[in-house]
Amino acid sequence: MRLPLFLCAALSLTACVTPALSDEEIAGVDWHLVGIEGQKVDWTASLRFDGDKVSGKAPCNRWFGTNAATFPDVAIAAIGATKMACPDLAAESVFFEALQAMQKAELDQDHLFLTGPEGRVVEFAKDPEEPCLSCLARE
Repeated sequence: MRLPLFLCAALSLTACVTPALSDEEIAGVDWHLVGIEGQKVDWTASLRFDGDKVSGKAPCNRWFGTNAATFPDVAIAAIGATKMACPDLAAESVFFEALQAMQKAELDQDHLFLTGPEGRVVEFAKDPEEPCLSCLARE
């Protein structure tokens, strides 16, 4: 049986990520989006955890919400955003939908991986110029 390429990438990624993490390791840091579902994004977005609050910048708007879980679990909900219009509103919807589907937070090589059902991955880095590691697994 042949596994789809995206499934192989997700499985290989989960094998190399260390799951143990605490608030101190990820809170108070502006995490910059570098990839969603193993695909590099060509728009900017960010995420910041501060206690049970989350916030950041989406492709068009500033956003905020809550994290109702304790790390390494993640349950981002109640997302609200400013209402600026821009050509990237579709990307913003993809970003918000992906965030709300994530269930775990993991750190590896100074990248924050949020993982969800069926191997879904949203990847952030401290430096927005960092490459998308989960994207490299697909190349």
